[in-house]
Amino acid sequence: MQIVQTSDNWLSKEAIFKHLDELAENTYTDRTVYLAANFRENNSVTPKIAGPVIEAVVNEVGSSDTGMVLFRREEELTVIEPPLPFTMDAIMQDQDTLLLEDVFEVPKTVAVILVRLGRYAVALMEGQELINTKTEGRQMKNRHKAGGSSQRRFERSRERLIRELYDKVCEVSRRILEPKIQDIDYLFLGGEKHTLNGFKKRCGFIEKFDGKVMSRLINVDEPNSEALKLLSGEIYKSRVRVFKTVR
Repeated sequence: MQIVQTSDNWLSKEAIFKHLDELAENTYTDRTVYLAANFRENNSVTPKIAGPVIEAVVNEVGSSDTGMVLFRREEELTVIEPPLPFTMDAIMQDQDTLLLEDVFEVPKTVAVILVRLGRYAVALMEGQELINTKTEGRQMKNRHKAGGSSQRRFERSRERLIRELYDKVCEVSRRILEPKIQDIDYLFLGGEKHTLNGFKKRCGFIEKFDGKVMSRLINVDEPNSEALKLLSGEIYKSRVRVFKTVR
């Protein structure tokens, strides 16, 4: 048996449930399987219990820090990785979306830190509503192409500005997020991966979110007020993949 992926998309909540409604109208889903966050690391036996086809698709997909739900119908399976974690495994007959609906309908407190060279944004969300935000541009020098001592001075100046950016983002993050840190369920980071790696190394405050930092990076071109307006839609997207079995 061969597993072939036929599509891979990031969809909004509305698009997901529209897709599932269309499936329910046009085809019969005989089994729904939920796998909790980090199910592989926790040695879950649910994929094996669910049957060889589902186990093969799960092996193809790999692990997920939010878990996944699989809808099996005939020779096709739809796999949805939700934006926030499932907390339990389950095997259900027919198409059952109850646990998936809970991800969107049970309010969570989410923190977001977006960092790119030259600009940052920090946000606190309750459910899908922004309750506290800060965004600011910072001076940043582009790379210097000349050589010699001039280039070394330029690089030292640029490195200083980057450190100042990291320190400012860390300071603002602490001010906005620390008063609510016991209530925050998850932290999302976004922006440039290299810049974020440097920020995490310099900002010790991030360590207080141990176990709450999501691995998915939020894609943002410019961490400004417009990006914050679109943040809820970006946070609550799910990855949806469709697989077919070929015998």
